[in-house]
Amino acid sequence: MKTFRMALLGTALLAAAPALAQPAAPPAGAPAPGGPAAGPRAERGPGAMFNQVDANKDGKVTWDEAWVFIQQRFAAADPDKDGSLTQKEMEAARLRPGRAGPDGGHMGPRHAQMIGMMFRGLDANRDGVVTLEEIRPMAEARFRAFDVNGDGVVTKDELPAPPPRGERHRDRGGPAPT
Repeated sequence: MKTFRMALLGTALLAAAPALAQPAAPPAGAPAPGGPAAGPRAERGPGAMFNQVDANKDGKVTWDEAWVFIQQRFAAADPDKDGSLTQKEMEAARLRPGRAGPDGGHMGPRHAQMIGMMFRGLDANRDGVVTLEEIRPMAEARFRAFDVNGDGVVTKDELPAPPPRGERHRDRGGPAPT
C-alpha cells in the first residue's frame, strides 16, 4: 500500500514532469532553501515542491499559482524555446534536483523507462512532443485530487505523507537503513 501511495504521489507531482524539470530559482529576497526557516522536510518531497509553488507564501497553493509555476518550469525545461518538449529533451531535464545517477548524473534504465511512460502519457495527440496544452488537463486533475476539501486551494495538510525512510528502501528491494 505504501508503494502504491508513493507511486500515486510521484505521478501527481510529476504529472507535469517537463514543466517541473528544472529547479526554480528562489524569488528575490527569499531565504535560501535549507536556511534557518526550513523545517525537517523543507528540502525534500511534496513539502519542498509546495514551498516553491506557493508564490505569495500564504500557506495555500491556488490553481493560478500552480499554473504559473508549471509554465515557468516548462519554459526552463524547453532548451530550444519552441514551446514543446521531445522525449529526449524531457530525459535531459533533471526531474529530481540533487539526485544524480550512479555515474554522476546519467539516469539508469529504470528512470529512463519511467520518463518514457510519463512522456507517452502526456503526449495526448501522439505527435512526439509534449506542449503546455497537453499538460494542462492532467495538471488540473492532479490539483483537484490534492484539493481534498474542494475549496480551490491546496494546503500542506492536504498533501499525502511520505512513508518512513526505512520503508522507502524496503519497497525498492534495497536494505533498510541500520
